[in-house]
Amino acid sequence: MSARRTGAASAATLIAVALTALGIDASLGVDAREEVRRHEGDAAALEAQRVRVLRENEASGRVAARVIAGTLPLVGAVDELEPVLRERTGFASAWADDPPPTFRHRVARSILARVDAELAHDPARRAAVLARLDAEYAALR
Repeated sequence: MSARRTGAASAATLIAVALTALGIDASLGVDAREEVRRHEGDAAALEAQRVRVLRENEASGRVAARVIAGTLPLVGAVDELEPVLRERTGFASAWADDPPPTFRHRVARSILARVDAELAHDPARRAAVLARLDAEYAALR
């Protein structure tokens, strides 16, 4: 008879432990699902930001190529990129140590920096293009 009681007690204990574990698992499941949803939201926002930055980079690359080729003057490049860069978080604070006089000048500086980087492999062409752009920058309003 004592064997049955021990078995019954063991079964009851096992059932209680199992139910407790299921309850904890269900509670963790709700918390985990909420955390997964939060991370999915963060991931979606980061993906949207990544895509936006890639598109901005492609656009500035196309503009820089036209500026380098001489088919687009600096003022035209500024006109094209200003709306895009106005939306870029943190861009308004670029060059904090030497702030440009206007936002358009800030955009022009970013174009000059992109052209400089694009032509780093060709110093002679880089010097000629940047000399032309420095004159255009001086005339920028």
